[in-house]
Amino acid sequence: MRRQVSSRDIEELAAHRALLAALSDDLTLPLLQIKGGIELVGRSKNLSKTANKHLHTMDLSANDGLQLIEAYRLLLRTNNYEDLQLEPVAVGALLQDAAHLLTPYAKHYDTSLELDIQGRLTPVLAHGPSLVAAMQCLSASLIRAQAAQSRQKNHRLILAAHRGADQGITTGAFSNVQGLSDRTLRAARSLVGRARQPLPAVPAGAASGILVADMLCAAMWQPLRAAAHHGLGGLATAVPASRQLQFM
Repeated sequence: MRRQVSSRDIEELAAHRALLAALSDDLTLPLLQIKGGIELVGRSKNLSKTANKHLHTMDLSANDGLQLIEAYRLLLRTNNYEDLQLEPVAVGALLQDAAHLLTPYAKHYDTSLELDIQGRLTPVLAHGPSLVAAMQCLSASLIRAQAAQSRQKNHRLILAAHRGADQGITTGAFSNVQGLSDRTLRAARSLVGRARQPLPAVPAGAASGILVADMLCAAMWQPLRAAAHHGLGGLATAVPASRQLQFM
């Protein structure tokens, strides 16, 4: 029998969410300070090539951390479907935004970042910032995981969107990362908050981005599912076509 949720449980949950929101704000500040310090040091003309490379890596890491925190803050502000301001959006444009933000990260990991958007897709009903954040978190995690799993010097990641069932749009990220499946995702969801590494097949540091992306997609319509695209495995979500507006 399922335990009924009491008003005290709801109050405790709200308190925990408020604490996590405050912690995310506190984490953002030192990362911004680190970025400021990196930019200041980077202006020096006396730095060696090695020092510049290390500064660039640190800057990318700080940006990645800030982006993940911002995505998590979006998630904290989302209690359920009704809390999201869903509106008609062009999924292709959102994927282009995500790809633009990911370009420096992909280049650092010697990853070719590709967009594959099928023709003129129908607008979808989604929360634009959440969908961009989800695809960015997912892609950054796959880029990092792929580089850790393979000794190849060149990698590939595709951000794709195409027509799916029931006039909906399937969109996701695809790479050569091994060990991701619907089964591992289900297991990871059940281990969130209980295990330090809920996705053991993914290198440490990459799992959190996948899980945040999964929760953002679930808050909109559907969680991530294992999928394939042009011979690459990956994770994707289905977003319904919007009947409110048709873009010209």
